Amino acid sequence: MEELLHKNMTEELDIVNKDDQIIGKSTRKDAHDKKLRHRSVMFFVFDQNGKLLMTKRSEDKRFYPGYWSIVLGGHVPAGFSYEEALEKEMEEEIGTTAPCENLGSFKKEIEEENENVRLYKAVVDPKKIELSPKEFEKGLFVTFEELESEKKKKNFLPETKMVLEFLNLNHRS
Repeated sequence: MEELLHKNMTEELDIVNKDDQIIGKSTRKDAHDKKLRHRSVMFFVFDQNGKLLMTKRSEDKRFYPGYWSIVLGGHVPAGFSYEEALEKEMEEEIGTTAPCENLGSFKKEIEEENENVRLYKAVVDPKKIELSPKEFEKGLFVTFEELESEKKKKNFLPETKMVLEFLNLNHRS
């Protein structure tokens, strides 16, 4: 586990400005510690019935261990496009890839990091999903009504409200 954490912290990221132009490179650790703007991808996973995958993060996560999320994803490694990073993250986190709809971009600016985020949506057969045990403790598909109830009972990532509003305004199906 320590080796994996070290590898993640030394992973190189492209440092970008608010216009998403590359202005340098940094390790993940330095990007977070110095709040350098970098890129990430996030994606919603829906089943064929329109239920949304909700996941509980591993207790080993550096930020927000054990919190719940309605998006999956990760950083865009240096030299990768958003689409290449999306494919890599899907494979690592849910064990499969699927066609994705690009929902747009936003700026994530929280205490821990500054990111230019590209947000996607995928419909995936739940039987094909194998959640990464190093990333997640569990996952379940919920309706939007069930999600509203769960949000009152569980700790969710800070960006949850923003990405859910983005989905509701732009591309809920």
